[in-house]
Amino acid sequence: MSYLAAGKVNTLQIQPLVTHKGETGRRTTITAFRKVLQTEKTAVSDDPDTAKVSQDQTSVNHSGVIFRDPATGKAVRYVETGSAEDKTSTASQAASKSGAAAKTTTASSMKTTKFDEYFKKAAQKYGVPESLLKGIAKAESNFNERDLSSSGAMGVMQLMPETARGLGVTDPYDPEQNIMGGAKCIAQKLKEFHGDVELALAAYNAGSGAVKRAGGIPSKCRTYIKRVLSYQAAFETAKKVG
Repeated sequence: MSYLAAGKVNTLQIQPLVTHKGETGRRTTITAFRKVLQTEKTAVSDDPDTAKVSQDQTSVNHSGVIFRDPATGKAVRYVETGSAEDKTSTASQAASKSGAAAKTTTASSMKTTKFDEYFKKAAQKYGVPESLLKGIAKAESNFNERDLSSSGAMGVMQLMPETARGLGVTDPYDPEQNIMGGAKCIAQKLKEFHGDVELALAAYNAGSGAVKRAGGIPSKCRTYIKRVLSYQAAFETAKKVG
């Protein structure tokens, strides 16, 4: 403070920065990536590594933008992976798969199943439409007697272990026992919900408790119910066609 009051200020003796003479006027070889994409012009060859560079044409095709790497001289292709074309292609593939799946659920392909004998027997014993049982089996396992879901449901009608035991099913992978057990289960649900097929299917899928808590059909069961009823209708149509 005494120095400031007296008008004296200490200073640091720092020499100014001197630029090396050899660097003066030197030009950089670094090129902005965006500028490279805008200015490099190429023609595509079969071999990207030997593609020749053309100074009067930019190559932009379905595979992306191709330009010459200034460091290596090789042609490089940059692709936008989330392009509209990619999405369109994916959508087309999905539609194709969906169409193929739809063809396998025609009435003619559903006239018979490998377990018709068991479905008929179960329908007669428990008073449940045979077509409804087949619809459930189609939606649940696609008639795969060895099917096992991530939640532990087993067999053609996808019975949970505890449910299977309660229905008297000793071997859930035996198609006859499984179908008979599934028929008994849906018959119980139909009785519990006074013949309401949609509520009974919701209970078969998510449990009676879930239906009662929701005061109707739980939202997670709606798609399942539509599938089963759609398959049931297809089986009935196939039967009429003969």
